[in-house]
Amino acid sequence: MFLSNLLTAWSLRYDPLLSERIAGDEYGTAAYKTVELDTYLDDAPIQHREVQGHESELFRSYFKTITYLHGGADSGFRHVKPEEYQPRLFHFHGDKFGVEVKEVTRKRSNLDSTDVYILDMGAKIYLWLGKGCNKDEKFKGLQYVNALKDERRGKRTETETLEEETTSDSDEFYEALDQGDEDDFDSSSDFVSSKTEKELYRLSDESGEMKMTLEKTGQVQQNDLKSEDVFILDIQDELFVWIGSETTYAERKNAMTYAHNYLMKTDHPLVPVSCLNEGKTTKAFHSAIAA
Repeated sequence: MFLSNLLTAWSLRYDPLLSERIAGDEYGTAAYKTVELDTYLDDAPIQHREVQGHESELFRSYFKTITYLHGGADSGFRHVKPEEYQPRLFHFHGDKFGVEVKEVTRKRSNLDSTDVYILDMGAKIYLWLGKGCNKDEKFKGLQYVNALKDERRGKRTETETLEEETTSDSDEFYEALDQGDEDDFDSSSDFVSSKTEKELYRLSDESGEMKMTLEKTGQVQQNDLKSEDVFILDIQDELFVWIGSETTYAERKNAMTYAHNYLMKTDHPLVPVSCLNEGKTTKAFHSAIAA
């Protein structure tokens, strides 16, 4: 997880594997620190919560490539020391709109014929092309191989490209899989909302206690948002927290926490979340209330 502000115009919060990896007290602390940062910057930032594997288009636009590594690492392009190098299997999946790269358990059963894989053995790198993979996955895989080689410039690194249909079952690539005592780890989480209608919730402490209530479903317009309260707009594949200019400190402080707790009870808990103050907007929020 990290917090940062970009040109004092943004506050970007990224929560890796939020639903499975992060403890409740860690999330609560991050939410509190975000409020502190927001206050320090005079409420100028727009806050974003991003979850690994479910990042928004905006977040992905900041990076040429996002690579998910199991267990964390300083860099995906590691220095080559064959005697201690831990082999890694990378999975490339996507299309012309973007190819995702993630580490998967080094097992043959994880190979999908419609995708591309790289087996990085340290001194040797295999590029495996599934018989049904597309040109975008092939191109990204080749780019990644070249990046690994460039990182190890000055060290001997052998590469080999394998086509699934012409590779023997006894090839050393397959023999290198299912080796060692790697524990299985889940590198993907699929959560898709079963609903299609937008839902608008109001968060208010006007009654003396904090309450979050359903305001309306279906079409939502700008005039549905009132300056006195916080509104949470769920469009099923993204969620927006809108903070009115006349809200109380308690409402502002609890807005993201209530949004998070709400999502954890839905069938789409990992969608991107944006928190913005009245008077500010994003392309995605404008589209959500204009559609």
